Amino acid sequence: MADEAYIAALQRVIGELHGCPSQHMGTVNVQETMAARIIWQGDVEVFLLVGHPRAVTCYAWLRKDTARRRRFFAVLGTAIVKTPLDAVKFAHMLSTGPLIDEFSKLVEGHR
Repeated sequence: MADEAYIAALQRVIGELHGCPSQHMGTVNVQETMAARIIWQGDVEVFLLVGHPRAVTCYAWLRKDTARRRRFFAVLGTAIVKTPLDAVKFAHMLSTGPLIDEFSKLVEGHR
């Protein structure tokens, strides 16, 4: 079970990013894989949103990139983000998007 301070921190992030309060519903352990290799594993907290105009759920977690750098994620449940794993994949795709764009530019420049 996630500790209360961690849940409260995620709720503050959800409130700041999405402009509404939330209620913690539970924790789901997620394992994202690519080519049969684990690329991320961790707990995703599931929240019920109160009064959000377009979403009912939010999936939130913290990723520690380095000893000093922490990154919070708070992904709204949508028609394409229906599970905690979907949320992790969506966030991963968005965070690697600029790298994919830069690689595409390099490849196009060598044609």
